[in-house]
Amino acid sequence: LALARADAAGPPAGVLAGQARFLLAALGEAPAPDRAPAAYVRDLFDQFAPRFEAELTGRLDYRSPALLAALLERAGVAKARRLAVLDVGCGTGLSGAALAPFARRLEGLDLSPRMLAEARRRGLYDALHEADLLDWLPRQAPRFDLVAAADVLNYLGDLAPALAAIAGALAPGGLAAFSLEAGEDAPFALHGALRYRHDPAHVAALAAAAGLSEVAREAAALRTEGGAPVAGALLLLRRD
Repeated sequence: LALARADAAGPPAGVLAGQARFLLAALGEAPAPDRAPAAYVRDLFDQFAPRFEAELTGRLDYRSPALLAALLERAGVAKARRLAVLDVGCGTGLSGAALAPFARRLEGLDLSPRMLAEARRRGLYDALHEADLLDWLPRQAPRFDLVAAADVLNYLGDLAPALAAIAGALAPGGLAAFSLEAGEDAPFALHGALRYRHDPAHVAALAAAAGLSEVAREAAALRTEGGAPVAGALLLLRRD
């Protein structure tokens, strides 16, 4: 009843209702929405920005950016600074540091202004964009040689819109590289850490429907959480 009243009241109460519904879904008390609310993700990472790198690289042993860079190298992508690269969910620039050796031009996209402020201090990016990926990507011309997303798509449930948007922003023959938290019981599921797990095989099928062919798929431990490795998958796709 409280959620219904908040929805009817409109913003900002409606925004709070969306976030509350998302939290209830993570507890198994409501159906999982197709994505985490954008306002929730922005606020979460705005608050996290000052300690983000120390937390992830220290206590959580975060390694997704390095894993994606290694996957690109194994697929024959040279660290020759030749590619137009988009770092989706760039955060403070940890992923940008791993992608920079591939890039002649490196752009970053993130929802969180405070994370972008940290990224700007690194001096790695030729351009930084503050926007939701599902709003920004569909407006882009097919101009990127590589679109990478390290631990970003786990805040989206239904990945069909994101994969279509990524495909549309890639130049012909361009590559998409991203990590997922892996699950196999359903196409996607929201878990207690307020992130989504995806079935990699289902994601590969969605990618094919968006015009992205699979180049490589690997299992990987993305970080440590609660003293245990977080099981994930790395995917490398090419625009047909």
